[in-house]
Amino acid sequence: MFEGQFKYYKQLIWAVVICVVGYLIICKMGQSRAARYDDQTLMVGTSADFPPFSLIENDQIVGFDIDLIHEIGRRLQREVIIKNMPFGTLLPTLQLGQIQVIAAGLSATPERAKHVLFTEPYLDNNPFVIVSLATNPAPTLTDLHNQAVIVNEGYTADLYLSNIGQIDLKRLKTPAEAFLALKSGRARAFVTAQDTIAPFFAQYNATDFNVSVIPETSENSSLAIAPQYPNLRQKIQTVLDEMQRDGTLAVIKEKWKLA
Repeated sequence: MFEGQFKYYKQLIWAVVICVVGYLIICKMGQSRAARYDDQTLMVGTSADFPPFSLIENDQIVGFDIDLIHEIGRRLQREVIIKNMPFGTLLPTLQLGQIQVIAAGLSATPERAKHVLFTEPYLDNNPFVIVSLATNPAPTLTDLHNQAVIVNEGYTADLYLSNIGQIDLKRLKTPAEAFLALKSGRARAFVTAQDTIAPFFAQYNATDFNVSVIPETSENSSLAIAPQYPNLRQKIQTVLDEMQRDGTLAVIKEKWKLA
């Protein structure tokens, strides 16, 4: 009996040791990979399904945040390398240091700020809106009680409605999927940030929809920087401040109809 217990605890200890060593190796790999990007490049993660911030046109990743980060890279004299990945993987990948920056219309929230660094917001006062069909409008949050409502998974509108309750949330990955689901009658409404809807109204007939602003809500947009690079965060913020002063930021906003 004693010998069997000894073998069991010996195996358990070895399993713990292997897990700890494996974790340290993964962290070291992440640190090494991060260090390789530190001086000459900006390794940038995005999710190219979120117009006008990041999208694919003619097989190229374009958008407001993409123009923004390329201009930052030019001013810092660094090569910008864009990696397209699912939105839900951006923050974990950034935390590991496998990318240095997220440029994807990301909102700085207190919870996210516990794990990564953020620039000051370069877009603000972007309220949440309820998008419903004009034939069955839902102008207020009360109209959404006990209704199926679409949000994009992990976006700030998802976090906002998750705290309200009495709403049957349908989480979809992209705004494009959300509009298709709303058009097909799979939900009563789609809740998102106001800046999200303009590109889709260029594709769909805007008169088919009812849009209502949710009072006292606002989303911001910032660049997120891996916690391994506090100096990079300061350098990027300095460039953003310069772009604000010299009018470059306003020009990019106007190009993407965010002015």
